[in-house]
Amino acid sequence: MNSPEMADQQGTTRNEEIIASHDAIAARAYEKWMVRDRGEGADLQDWMEAEAELLRAYFGAERAAARRLVAEHAVARVLAESAEIINAAPRIMQAICECVGWDLGVVWTVDRDAKVLRCIDVWEGPKGEAPAFAQASRESTFAEGVGLPGHVSRTLSSAWIPDLTQDASFPRRAIAVDEGLHGAYGFPVYDGVEFLGVIEFFGREMLRADDQLLQMMGAICGDIAQFLERRRAEQAIRERDREFALARQIQRSLQPKTMPALPGFVFAGVSQSCRETGGDYSDFLSLADSTVGIAIGDASGHGIGAALVMTQVRATLRALALTHADPGTILALTNHFIAADLPPEHFITMFLARLDPGTRTLVSCNAGHPPGCVLDQSGEVRSIIHSTAVPSGIEATTEFPAAPAITLLPGDLLLLFTDGVTETFSPAGSLFGIERMLSVVRAHRHEGPGEILQALYRAVGDFSGNASPLDDVTAVIIKVGAAA
Repeated sequence: MNSPEMADQQGTTRNEEIIASHDAIAARAYEKWMVRDRGEGADLQDWMEAEAELLRAYFGAERAAARRLVAEHAVARVLAESAEIINAAPRIMQAICECVGWDLGVVWTVDRDAKVLRCIDVWEGPKGEAPAFAQASRESTFAEGVGLPGHVSRTLSSAWIPDLTQDASFPRRAIAVDEGLHGAYGFPVYDGVEFLGVIEFFGREMLRADDQLLQMMGAICGDIAQFLERRRAEQAIRERDREFALARQIQRSLQPKTMPALPGFVFAGVSQSCRETGGDYSDFLSLADSTVGIAIGDASGHGIGAALVMTQVRATLRALALTHADPGTILALTNHFIAADLPPEHFITMFLARLDPGTRTLVSCNAGHPPGCVLDQSGEVRSIIHSTAVPSGIEATTEFPAAPAITLLPGDLLLLFTDGVTETFSPAGSLFGIERMLSVVRAHRHEGPGEILQALYRAVGDFSGNASPLDDVTAVIIKVGAAA
């Protein structure tokens, strides 16, 4: 059980409160008794009047404190329900005016082109007893430092005018006096980074210095600042998401829209980024000698940076394919162009092959990329195309020799992939690996290339427990049919 002497939250004991109240009443009663020239029999009456006077003041202060608490909660509720401060401001004005007893509120926002504060809204009480002042506010603008809004914008702090009738620097003074307005208070709408505007309040009573009022407005200003900071962060996220969505859309538009139509060959490709955009790339090129180029690559890193690198690589490869057909030459020229632009420790693995549909020969260069695999019609690996050079982008003078030419036979299947396929981890930490990848391809080898790739993609997802991928996943399959 709490002792009567136990202090409350303000550190004052109950006994101390009683003694303080008793002393205040006694002091006030003594003042009244002195005013009455110490008349006989006045003591009790003076005491009772003093007690009633202090009780009225006490309960008046309690009611005012309660109203201000209601105002703080009302403003917090308005902010929680609003998307923008412009929409919230009129309701904030109404909540504060009704709870505190002010008669009119005005919202000013920054017109950055004109470099002035411009009124965007006025709230008047139900009686609307200051129409001329409200209209004058709507038609006014204030430069920094001019009037109450301009003063608040310059100092970025709250300001009040106890009595407008005594302040000759207030531009709307004459109209305010005519309509009986006296007290004025303004506070900045500021998120800690950018000044957005001012909210003013006006009342028919003169304002006195009031610590509780200042605390309330300080708390409300803090709530508004937090609201604006959240909205700024949310806006930044929305803008980032829009930018990423546009980047993803652009990157997808750069992927092959149709597969090459070559008699005796069926092509398919699949690519999935681990982020909004990725650094994997696959393409089919029309080479200068009318043969078909097959490209697959992987830029180091992930996201926007890797995607931008691969966009440059794609454009360079496509431009060179118009005048060249040899994979080694095309890769060497591409490497020469991009090596100077890549940041240190960044590189691109690339597999580029030239398929001659007439002779069915495949000539390729592998610049540090995972090996290409040729499977026969029984599903056995009959050829592995290993790396023949270091990755592109490391040294501008790198040469890219070709691997031995391969003649593709009916029933063969060419599989190309990025390391995002084989280096996918299971929840237990094991790798998907090349053998598991080949097993999936073998199991579905009688299906079309697109169906095989979908089965492979599902298998990778199942192996990882459908966790978010840590790397981009890209694969290409070309199936060889009977000669035309």
